[in-house]
Amino acid sequence: MPELSPLPLSHPSPPRARHSSSSASDSCTDTNTRPGSSSSPTALPISSLPPNVTIRAPTKANIHLLKRINSLLLPVPYPENFYRDVLQRPESEILTRLAFYDDECVGGIRCRVETEAEYRAGLERFSLSEDKGGPSGSKILQAVPGDSFRRPFHQRANGAESESESKRKIYIMTLAVLAPYRSLSIGSHLVNYILATAAKDPSIDADEAYAHVWVANEGAFEFYRKLGFDVSNGAVVRDYYRRLDPRDAKVVSRRIQDT
Repeated sequence: MPELSPLPLSHPSPPRARHSSSSASDSCTDTNTRPGSSSSPTALPISSLPPNVTIRAPTKANIHLLKRINSLLLPVPYPENFYRDVLQRPESEILTRLAFYDDECVGGIRCRVETEAEYRAGLERFSLSEDKGGPSGSKILQAVPGDSFRRPFHQRANGAESESESKRKIYIMTLAVLAPYRSLSIGSHLVNYILATAAKDPSIDADEAYAHVWVANEGAFEFYRKLGFDVSNGAVVRDYYRRLDPRDAKVVSRRIQDT
């Protein structure tokens, strides 16, 4: 059963030019990438990042910082292979990014590519039903996977995938930003960076991105709506959450080619 993670939707202003911790300074040599620059996949449809903020690729020198962010903000520990997989699989590396304020890591996103068959198999683990109304409430929570994040492809009996089964999606697995920096729209930049990368990189070959949102999480629905996700027509996944009432999640999605 997936656990929960906070989405980056708070409002305190970030401190100015903070001194980074020793762990953060270990990755100061990473190459900085700003959305919209010549090294970026494409310009993003949101305002420019503040000059202090950079989006960086995961490396051996900084992957521990993503683990630290997730350990601080997410209520479930992830196994070492969750992070090791980022550096061992090209798709995982491309779809993982860290956000830095000066030299301090303040957020990160981790995604994976799924086939249509994998996506359906994941939904079929739970009970699906029609949407019975809009979201309400204010908690900022999003489903993230546990140890099952590396599932095998689900193929047809003859070993060949149909055209629909071979379609690929990007699943937003974890997304977290430290509270003092959330007013900078870093979470939005991280999501849009992944979408823009997927739209440009032929190795990703995905036509849709999706995430799970708690049905009572109005703030998260608004967050995704502003990013162009369809928050009204997705499947409702019954009993998706163990620790919430109601226990249901809703799938939000958007086409990548619209990025």
